[in-house]
Amino acid sequence: MTDSAPLETPPRSRGRPRIAGDELTTRQAPVLEAAGRLLATRASGDISVELLLQETGTSRPSFYRWFPGGMEQVFEQVIAQANSDLVSRLLTEVARVESTEARIRTGVRAYFDWGLAQGPVVAGIYREGFTEGSIAQRYRRQTIDSAIALIGSQAEGIGLGGIKPSHIETLVSWVETAGAVIFRHYPVSRDDVDDQCEMTTRMFLTMLRQLMADHGITLD
Repeated sequence: MTDSAPLETPPRSRGRPRIAGDELTTRQAPVLEAAGRLLATRASGDISVELLLQETGTSRPSFYRWFPGGMEQVFEQVIAQANSDLVSRLLTEVARVESTEARIRTGVRAYFDWGLAQGPVVAGIYREGFTEGSIAQRYRRQTIDSAIALIGSQAEGIGLGGIKPSHIETLVSWVETAGAVIFRHYPVSRDDVDDQCEMTTRMFLTMLRQLMADHGITLD
């Protein structure tokens, strides 16, 4: 009887093992938070890997393990998270009320609450969101399109299915412009945000009432 051949041990891969899922999210979080804070006072192009390493105490090898796409990936994730939060707030809050006017007031309020909560990230988005080809512009456009789709579906529900898409986009752009006016100056106070929110809501409702009157509909 002969001895069986010993099992071969697979070679070890070089470097540290990759991480993913919740562990990766946890490791990335402090870096993303630091990048978001820095956007309040610096353009994204002025925020370097070295600066983030200083802010967070992260090593360069760890940074590139968590963000193999470098700074482009960092800002992609920061802005994507902010915009995802906005869309979620809008959909959640609007679904809680029934009347058209209440939905408008709730939607505008959700937008301004988002801007206040996101703070420096929103300041950065509005500083760079009109720069052609920027990450901020791309996600800003996606958010505007989501808001237009939401308002469009609400308009159909009250008999305004024939409203021009350009009119809907104009209404959304008014709200966003009012937000940019206040949020590009960071930090901002709750009182200033509330004042801007109320003015924007009145403006939105005035225009919507006119559009509805043109279709023989009264705002409920």
